[in-house]
Amino acid sequence: MDISRRGVLGGLGAVCAVGAVGFAGAATVTDGAAVDGLGGIGGDGPAATGDGTDEETAPQSAAVDPEAPFEARLTGGDGTDATLFGATDLDVVKGVFAKDGEFLVQVVLSEAGVDAFRTRLDEAGATDDPAAFVVSMTLDGTEVRRVELDRETVDALTGSEWGGVLTLPFGQESVARSVYERLADD
Repeated sequence: MDISRRGVLGGLGAVCAVGAVGFAGAATVTDGAAVDGLGGIGGDGPAATGDGTDEETAPQSAAVDPEAPFEARLTGGDGTDATLFGATDLDVVKGVFAKDGEFLVQVVLSEAGVDAFRTRLDEAGATDDPAAFVVSMTLDGTEVRRVELDRETVDALTGSEWGGVLTLPFGQESVARSVYERLADD
């Protein structure tokens, strides 16, 4: 399945495919020591050079392992701490590819996952006050990405045109590769 077919036009900042909403401007919170502790890091898989050389291969797509240890939690200044989405909410993962100095992984939420995602955003209050919320993504319990929400992103995620595609940018290829490899159902 080609991820770009699931979405519609209207993505933001770090968008790499049609209809993908990017979690742009986020801080990578891991460092080399923390990343080395994550499973699934390796040199195999598609190249992520993005420089157009002959060594580059296209990003791979795979079904998501519903038991993968990946979770995105929504936390708020009011003490809110709830799951936003996890591996069970996802259908497909695509990666790793480079764009503008970042290494990207895309995930596609299932139809039920999109509904649950939107419900969780709303129930937490993030649709009313996005700036009060942060999304923390973890792999094997280690935070690999932190995203501060804003009105533009939340509006795109709750709009009727969003097809469930998220672009997750990472500053380190090894972190992006770990996320892809752990989510991919072998």
